[in-house]
This record gives sequence, structure tokens and C-alpha cells, in this order.
Amino acid sequence: MMRLGICAALDVDTTLHARSFLRGVYLSSHLFSNVRRARHFYFDDGANADGGRAAAKRFIEARVDAVIGHFASESAAAVVETYAQAGIPLILPASTCAALTEDGSTTFRVCASDRVLAKRLLTFAEGQGLLRLALFADPSLHGQQQLHELQQAAKLSTAKVVTDVNQADALVFCGRLKASRQFLVENRAAGCGLPLFFTDDAASPALVSGLEQTGTVYVVSFPVASDLPEAQSVDLAYQRIYGEQAPVYAIETLAAFSLVDLAAGQRRGLLDALRFEQFSTPAGPISFSNGENDHARVSLWVYADQRAHERRLLC
Repeated sequence: MMRLGICAALDVDTTLHARSFLRGVYLSSHLFSNVRRARHFYFDDGANADGGRAAAKRFIEARVDAVIGHFASESAAAVVETYAQAGIPLILPASTCAALTEDGSTTFRVCASDRVLAKRLLTFAEGQGLLRLALFADPSLHGQQQLHELQQAAKLSTAKVVTDVNQADALVFCGRLKASRQFLVENRAAGCGLPLFFTDDAASPALVSGLEQTGTVYVVSFPVASDLPEAQSVDLAYQRIYGEQAPVYAIETLAAFSLVDLAAGQRRGLLDALRFEQFSTPAGPISFSNGENDHARVSLWVYADQRAHERRLLC
């Protein structure tokens, strides 16, 4: 019997995305036979390094065959080398820190990395004529690494980083959902009318929920189910159970479990199958080069007046 470690911040008070993750886990256990037959080991890592290390210890003691999670880059960064030393595949549905696949030889990222997100954000900003960007970030590893990737990418871009907000064409905030919403609220309350850019964790209706005036808000993140033809069947199943379309992190979670389900059916071992095979998943085709998904997609969300009036794939 396959043994799976399942790890994220599981409390919605820590992150609203916990609900999407748990729903994705539940639906995966119904849709994928190898996942359904597996023994599941859950751990709430609290989206922090100490929680990540505690989870890894638990999973290694349980001799799991693979780990799905950790969602927070801070948690994942603390354990990628530990899993590599134990030979355990770590499948990241949504941790974006680029170094994770560099440091962990058994790490596989389903989503686009923050390096890819930074390049797509700058390319879009250039196309909109937003060439002077003021950058901000929360203290999380996720926010700090995304900020670093933007600073590095800007060196090769016509879009440039400015330190004086009064000279900026737009503001960019890197960080978790709660901090992103706070940044939006505070800047609009202070009279800032500039376009605001946010990164992947802010891809949620909660970012703008209840706000009368959002101004122009862009979120560079991952696709939702309606953006992906491959996701339509799982989206219908999700809607039948939960009465709404599958959000970003449910799709990433379903894709991660689909990978495990398909790889477990290969003759070669799970780890080699992930390294060398291509899989058809609810997030589209997935194959890995040095742990990065060759087919990772990026989506642009545009908010104005409390609604997402546009969302399209950037790659």
C-alpha cells in the first residue's frame, strides 16, 4: 500500500487557501484510485520552517512514498534537502521559491516558480507602459524571494525599479494573501491611485472582497479551472460537491495528486517516473526538467470595481 504525506497550513485562520487544499485532497481521494487506496498521513506545518521540519520528521518515520505539500516556501525550504537525503519525492503544488528545486534533488514543482512569475509580470507591465515600478514585500520567505526575483529580472528589462513612490507608474507587492489585502486597503485609503500588482498568493476573491473602490489591480498567478480545458471534468466534480468553480489551489492540489496516481502506475519507481515521464493532469501536461514543470502556466487576473473583469493566460 502506498503511503502519502500530505502537508500544508491546514487552518483557514492561517491562510484562506487551506480550504482549497483540503477540498482538493478530498476530491483527489475520490477521483484517483491509487490515491484512494493509499494510506494518508496529514500534518499542519503552520506555513513556517519549524512546522516543516516537524512534518518531515513525521513523514520519514512513517516511511511515506511521497509528500504532497508544503504550500509555503518557508516551510518547504527547511526540508527539501531532508527529503532528498531520504529519497522521498516532494511534490510542490504551489511553493514558488526558485531555490527549492535547486536545493532538493527529489523536489518537483507543479506551478511556475517566482522567477517565472517575475519575468511574466515585468513583460506585462512593459506592454502596459508601466516602466517605473516601486517594489514592496511582506517579511515571509515567499514575499522576500519574489521581491529578489523581481529585482534581478528588472536588471534585464526595460521596466525599472524606483525607490520613490512619487516617481512610480505602478506599485508591486509580494507576499501572502492577508498582507496583500492590507497593502491594497492601506494604499487606497491613503489616496494612491496607481495600478497595483500582486503575486500568486493574492489570487483570491478575498483580495478585493467588500472594497468599494479597488482601482486597477493586477495579480500574476496561476490559472483557475475555467482557464484550462484539461480541468473541466474535475471542475464539474468540484462544483457538484462545493457549489462553486475550483479555485487556483484546488487545481494545483488535484494536479499534484494526479501525478502521484499516474506515476504509481508506472513500472519504474515513483521517483524515476516523476523524473522522466510526462503526465496528463487536471492542470494540463506536466513533465519535469531539474524539478521544474516544463508546462507551467501563468495567469493574469485584473480587478476593478470589485470584480475580475479579465483573466487570461500569459504563457
